[in-house]
Amino acid sequence: MRTVSSSVASLWALISLIVCILIGVSGCGSANFYPVKGKVIVYETGKYLTEGEVRFQPVSNSSLVATGKIKPNGTFSLETPGHGEGVLEGACRGAVLVPPRNGQPVVAERYRDFDTSELRYTVTARSENYFIIEVRRGDK
Repeated sequence: MRTVSSSVASLWALISLIVCILIGVSGCGSANFYPVKGKVIVYETGKYLTEGEVRFQPVSNSSLVATGKIKPNGTFSLETPGHGEGVLEGACRGAVLVPPRNGQPVVAERYRDFDTSELRYTVTARSENYFIIEVRRGDK
């Protein structure tokens, strides 16, 4: 009788070990998102931008674009659709979109596009990534 219960116990131990290994391996490839906050400053005036939207596009997965509205005090906080607060860890390209005022651009048009903005940031594994984004007016 002892051999049967020992065999059953060994089988359960083996199954438990396999389950633990599978759980550990499945987590290795998962994406990690970390909080990103900051402020947007207009270079020429040194004042905070008070409207618009900030976007971060991870280089490793360009479809996971994180966005956040710029508040009246110049601050922003980014969220990724389907993932909630935060941005995918790693290198990101940035963009800042601001609606024109009185038919005139508030910031240079190049900031609207990830390819032309020249805004580059790295999101790291920490409780908060804080970035100060500096933009120029007009088409400078």
